[in-house]
Amino acid sequence: MFISGQSQSLHIKYVYVNPVNFLVDEDLYISGNNALSIRDSVMLKKEKNQLKFEGNNVEILGKVTKQKTKYYKTSLNETLIINEFIGKNSYWISDQVPKIAWNTNFVETKKIGKYVCKKATTIFRGSKVTAYYASNLPFSFGPYKFSGLPGVILEVTEDENSVNSWKADLIESHVSKKIELIAPKNNTISYEEFVQLQESKDLEEVKRLTSNLPKGAVVYIDSSKRNGIEKKYEWEE
Repeated sequence: MFISGQSQSLHIKYVYVNPVNFLVDEDLYISGNNALSIRDSVMLKKEKNQLKFEGNNVEILGKVTKQKTKYYKTSLNETLIINEFIGKNSYWISDQVPKIAWNTNFVETKKIGKYVCKKATTIFRGSKVTAYYASNLPFSFGPYKFSGLPGVILEVTEDENSVNSWKADLIESHVSKKIELIAPKNNTISYEEFVQLQESKDLEEVKRLTSNLPKGAVVYIDSSKRNGIEKKYEWEE
């Protein structure tokens, strides 16, 4: 299914604050029962020396990545097809996202753009989350992997955290360019396999970057702590 100038379509541009407090654009395209989120390339600090020393602490600086991440969604089930990169390698992933149990019993509202939005809360993969949705936008999608409310989700925040948030910056009902909303048929791996692969590659990179530290330096790597919105997965219960 392509979207281009269809009457029952929507484009929302979100500003996403990622776990290291950088702003990234994320575009959501919706038509009928299908949607596609495209997260822009992540522009992090580009340094020749990726290690920054502050007293006894060592900070590992980020690199520039050029690839975009795509999330293909449907309101017919909870499965997302994701196209994501580790380094230069592209992976197609099937993520069986648990059905989100939203609490909508709130009277609070917030105006986002021209829309008066209602409040909802949930716990999403280990994070307490607050969302605001526009009930007069009749789609059940939102940014990233969020869905299931009676209206488009225009804002998502992780409670008591200044990062891991999405807020709509542009809302338009006419999509001028051609967007394919259905994922191409590819062999996929499970999201559990992808997370394990990604965390293993991240650990290898940390070890590589710290291999030339001064003799006697102690490096503690807390591999159990995740800084993103997904803190704990259902297969870890």
